[in-house]
Formats: sequence, structure tokens, C-alpha cells
Amino acid sequence: MNEYVFLIRFSIQKTLTPEQQALNTEKWRKLIQFWTDQGTFVGSSLITQPGFVVTGSQREVEQGVVADADFKVTSVIRVLAANLDSAVEMAKDCPTLDYGATVEVREVQIRSIPAN
Repeated sequence: MNEYVFLIRFSIQKTLTPEQQALNTEKWRKLIQFWTDQGTFVGSSLITQPGFVVTGSQREVEQGVVADADFKVTSVIRVLAANLDSAVEMAKDCPTLDYGATVEVREVQIRSIPAN
């Protein structure tokens, strides 16, 4: 099995109603439990607070997010799958797709750090 990351992007222009948020949260809970039961869930992180962006050789700092076509990363999910096609099929189950989100699927490559 290989590890994959799902980068969940959501429109910076869209806000879910409290009812939609509750339904979305419950759907995520069930999906993560399913993946956990299958042994394919590695972990997840919600990214809900604004942060800082550091850019360029001068290391300029701005408060905010990197938005791509009005979408920002709102969560990162790590899963195990046999191959990229299987990971993409898993990504299709992400509940936020029902609210206009996008899910980018990428294989994780382990970064080896040489010992001194």
C-alpha cells in the first residue's frame, strides 16, 4: 500500500449553513470511521484559521492564505491505497464535494534525511 494525501480546497466565497456544517461533519465522521475500519486511514488535519504566507528569497511575510482561483486548502487527509486509481476512487467519497469543494490527490514520497 502507498500513502496518498487529499488536499481539500473550498471556495473562499462560500459559507455553509449550520445545518450543512452539521451534515458535512457527520458524513466525514462516518467516512473516516469506514476508512479506519478498512485500515486505510492514516490521519487528517483541519485548516480553519488564517495563517501567514512566507514568499521569495527575501522571506516576505503576509497574513492570509494562498488562494488558487478563489479556493483555499481547508483540510489535508492522508490515506493508504494500492495505487493512484484506488486513491482517486476514495477521494470521490469526500462529502465536501457536495458543496463545491475540490479534492487533489497526490502520492506521498517519503523524504529521507541522510544521517550525519
